[in-house]
Amino acid sequence: MSTPKFRMVRKVASVALALVLGTAVVGCGGSQQAAPAEDENAIHVTMSVIGPDESGEPTYYVPETEMAVADENTDAWALSQDLFALGELTYDAANSDYGIMLNSINSPYDGSTLAWDEATGCYWQLFVNGVASEVGISEVQIEDGMEIVWYYSAFGDTVPADVALPAAA
Repeated sequence: MSTPKFRMVRKVASVALALVLGTAVVGCGGSQQAAPAEDENAIHVTMSVIGPDESGEPTYYVPETEMAVADENTDAWALSQDLFALGELTYDAANSDYGIMLNSINSPYDGSTLAWDEATGCYWQLFVNGVASEVGISEVQIEDGMEIVWYYSAFGDTVPADVALPAAA
């Protein structure tokens, strides 16, 4: 989506992240190396969370947000946790044979818990560079320019091209 409103929200989300964290770099509990926003060597990863709004249409729970990290050894799961905190999302995750798996996120619209739904086949899918990941988030090796999307959808779905922006509070 390339509307001016979208670009503004994306920029605002990035600025808000930088202000909240005091830098444009996200780390987990100080365990990750932070790099100043102007660091040319920083790795930039774009992340977002997409879930259903109250009518079931895909909407951003956390709009596309650029996150910068000091090196490729930064944990993609730590970045996800920081993204969830930015969006004030409550979530549940567990370690599995495939690495860390995201079990649920509570909807910011009605507080309902969105987890595996047998009736619809929906669950929190991880997409890396537009493709459903074959590994858990803890196994994803970050690279500059990477896009990571958490999308509540059924197996075989793709990330939607048109995603509604969250309603203004």
